[in-house]
Amino acid sequence: MLKALFFARDAAGEKDAICVSHQLPIWILRSAVEGRRLMHDPRKRECTLASVTSFHFDGEGMIDSISYAEPAKDLLRKK
Repeated sequence: MLKALFFARDAAGEKDAICVSHQLPIWILRSAVEGRRLMHDPRKRECTLASVTSFHFDGEGMIDSISYAEPAKDLLRKK
């Protein structure tokens, strides 16, 4: 996943790249980048249906920060 992330960064040049994946690979990549253990409780992942995990790069092309959003959260909530 890290190799795919850097490949997408390079292919996008100065633009944004969008990669779509399943929950587990995204969470494992995020955990590795944040220096957390890869073993985890799947019920505690911050990675829900239709969520967006963004990896931001600094001026030298290294991962600078990670952000998380759930843009469709209100649409998915059962009433």
